[in-house]
Amino acid sequence: MNVDLGEKLRKAMEKMRNSSTMDRETVKEAIKELQRALISSDVEIAIVLKLSKEIEEAAFSDLPAGIGRKEHVIKTMHDKLSQILGGHKEPPQKPKKILLVGLFGSGKTTTAAKLAKWYSKRAVKVGLIAADVFRPAAMEQLKTMAQRANAGFYSKPGEKNAAKIVTQGIKELFGYDLIICDSAGRSALDSELTKEIRAIDSAFGSTEKWLVIGADMGQVAKKQAQAFHESIGVNGVIITRMDGSAKGGGALAACNTTGANVYFIGTGEKIDDLEEFDATRYLSRIMGYGDLQALLEKAKEVQEEEELDAEALLSGDFNLETFYKQMKAARKMGPLGKVMEMMGMNRQMPKEMMELGEHKLDRFGHMMDSMTAKEKHDPELLNKSRIARIAKGSGTTQEEVRELIKNFKKMKKVFRQFSGIDAKKLEQGKGMDMGKIQKMFGKKKKFKLR
Repeated sequence: MNVDLGEKLRKAMEKMRNSSTMDRETVKEAIKELQRALISSDVEIAIVLKLSKEIEEAAFSDLPAGIGRKEHVIKTMHDKLSQILGGHKEPPQKPKKILLVGLFGSGKTTTAAKLAKWYSKRAVKVGLIAADVFRPAAMEQLKTMAQRANAGFYSKPGEKNAAKIVTQGIKELFGYDLIICDSAGRSALDSELTKEIRAIDSAFGSTEKWLVIGADMGQVAKKQAQAFHESIGVNGVIITRMDGSAKGGGALAACNTTGANVYFIGTGEKIDDLEEFDATRYLSRIMGYGDLQALLEKAKEVQEEEELDAEALLSGDFNLETFYKQMKAARKMGPLGKVMEMMGMNRQMPKEMMELGEHKLDRFGHMMDSMTAKEKHDPELLNKSRIARIAKGSGTTQEEVRELIKNFKKMKKVFRQFSGIDAKKLEQGKGMDMGKIQKMFGKKKKFKLR
């Protein structure tokens, strides 16, 4: 899991933070921890050695004004890590045509729909063309997902010439702001696949040609990126399965060495599980410091439908109604564990709350429906007689109502740690106050990364 990489990276930084001296031996020991972390994530050894040398050299260069040696070394390590993983390259906001290419099992078809949903949320009218003539089920799969992505769709079952499908698809989807084309894959980039992709590219007139690749490829991603680039000129990358592969760091670093921009990462199976890639935010999350900006972006996307105020997630005024709305929104934002990970709270969250199932949340909803507005805003009013009334009215037991109250209190205690964070500032993309966030979680995480 990527979280393992995060734990190891944090361990390397903690080694320096906790040291009483900051000499070359201390830095070398920390770099060894860093090397082990990266190599276990399948980052190419040549990249690891180059990074190590750069960190060691930068660690004892002239200090910037107003910063100590220890803070300088830690920040240098963090910045260099961000660089090798690709930094942040903002994806084009108004592309006209995106051709997705990749091998079997990379997740192209699912990614095409995720990408359509991502752009649709940004007021872009998107159409999808199913040009995978090699895998018959791909067309039906994309058709189903296109509906969920609020996207137009074109395919021609039975047609074996992918270029013809693309030519007709462009005509059928005339007037759309963006057309995304899903192409066929193979087990390897052979001459047959190369010929087909070039024919599709010629018919499509692609402005963007993005490679979709699984995180489990690790450093092998470099060879794939180079091969596809030589074939049709890839100018962007989407890495899938970043939520479950131990080789995610290797795939990111490998793609970065080719000069290909990693625009997005896939973080789950749902159609909304596609995130714009930012190495700094990625590192913060896997190292346990959360990604509050990503959380607020997710919350903003479901805010209107679920009546969720993004600021309520970070507010000290956390009541039963806020709790329930956040639980409902979590279903759209992803599993509760993922939401808590974005907030850097997965280690503080009680296990039973992390494992709350949909059935249990439905039961909580029935109980909330049986409460008065005053009870939802002031749970301290819930005495024995009120609990009995709520249980009877919701078809649940008094024990279940007490469980709801108990879980609410646990959540309130955790969320109270975020009181005072400027949610508006985060939503405007002005960054996170990492120092403030780290202080919430104790001495273990107090070094600064600014």
